[in-house]
Amino acid sequence: MRVQRFDNLNDLLPYRDAWEGLAGGVVFRGWTWLTAWWRHYGEGHPERTLHVLIAFDDSEGSPDAVRAILPIYLESTWTQGRVLRLLGNGEVCSDHLGLLTASPKEVDAAAAIAREIADDPHWELLELTAIDESDAPTQRLLDELAERDCMISRTPTDRCWTIDLPATWDEFLALQSKSHRKQLRQLERRILESPRVEWRLVESSNAFGNAWSTLVDLHQRRRQSLGEPGCFASPTWAAFHWDVAQQLLAQGSLRLSTLQFDGRPIAAEYHFAGNGMTWAYQGGVDPARLADEPGQLSTIRSLQHAIAEGHATFDLLRGDEPYKAHWRAVPTQSYLLAAVPNRLWPRLRRGAYTGAKNLRHATRQLTGMFS
Repeated sequence: MRVQRFDNLNDLLPYRDAWEGLAGGVVFRGWTWLTAWWRHYGEGHPERTLHVLIAFDDSEGSPDAVRAILPIYLESTWTQGRVLRLLGNGEVCSDHLGLLTASPKEVDAAAAIAREIADDPHWELLELTAIDESDAPTQRLLDELAERDCMISRTPTDRCWTIDLPATWDEFLALQSKSHRKQLRQLERRILESPRVEWRLVESSNAFGNAWSTLVDLHQRRRQSLGEPGCFASPTWAAFHWDVAQQLLAQGSLRLSTLQFDGRPIAAEYHFAGNGMTWAYQGGVDPARLADEPGQLSTIRSLQHAIAEGHATFDLLRGDEPYKAHWRAVPTQSYLLAAVPNRLWPRLRRGAYTGAKNLRHATRQLTGMFS
C-alpha cells in the first residue's frame, strides 16, 4: 500500500467522492466540513501547512484505489514545536474525528500511514483530538506508531452523549422517566399543539438568511445573559459556519429550525443529519422567555422530526451537561491521542511541556486551597 502526502486543497479535488465515502455520512469527517475548516482556519496562517495523507492500493494514486485518508495539517508552535493535528480541531469543536478508512483495509492502511508518519523527520508531536473510544482504525494507527518506537498517550476528554431513537414518538416517551414523560406531554398539549406556536425547518436557500440571523441573535443574547461572549463573537467561527451551513443545506444535511411563539422567535436549533443520525450542534433561546421553556419545546420538535425521518440516533455531542442524561442519552468516552517520535529533541520538548503544564495545574490547585 502506497501513501501520498497532499499540501494543496486543489490537488485533493479528484478524491472528494472517495473522501465522502470513507467519512460514512458523519458530517464532521466529511469533505465539506473539513475543507471549509481549512479555508477559514488554515489558509492565510503561515504557521499551518496542509499535510493530508492518503493510502492507495495502487501505484498511480487513482481515486478508486483510495483506502484510507488521514486529514491532518502541520502547525509550527513555540511551546510544542511542529505538531500534526486533525483538520477541524480547535474552537469549532468537531466531534468524531479520526482516520478515515474502510474496515476490510483498516489494518494495512493504518500500518502504511503510521510508517509514513514515523519516517517523516518534520514533526515533533502528533495530536489527534475528539477520537471516539470505539474508533478502531484510529486506535490502530496509534498502536502501529507505538510499534515504530513512538511514545504514545491516550487521554480521556469530554464525553459525547447519544440518544437511541425508537420508531415512534410514543415509544420514545415510554423510555423517559415518569415525571419527564408527564412534563413532555403537558408541553405538547398546552403549548406545541396550540396555534400560538410554529416550528419552522429551513428547507430552501430563500429561508436560510432570516433563520440564521435568528439563530445568531438568540444564541448570542442567551450566552451574554450568562456573562459569556457567545460562539458567534469569534469572526472566524461565524464565517466558517455561515459558509458550511449553506453548503450542507444544498446537500440536504442541514437541520436549521426556529420556534415561533405568538409570532416571535424564542428558540433556534442548528443541527446536521446524515446516515440515519442527527447531530445537535448548536442552538439559542430567548433569555427573556425562559419561563416558557423554549429549549425543551425546540428539542421536542427536533426529536420528533428526527424520528419521522427514520433516524436511529440523536447525537448531543460533547459535554456532560445534566440535561443530556435527563433525555436518556448515554455517554461514550472520547480521547486525545498523542504520539512523539523516537528522537531526542521532540522527547525533551514534550517532557518540558508536560512538566510545565503539570506545574501550572498544581499551582492552581494550591492557590484554590489557600484562597
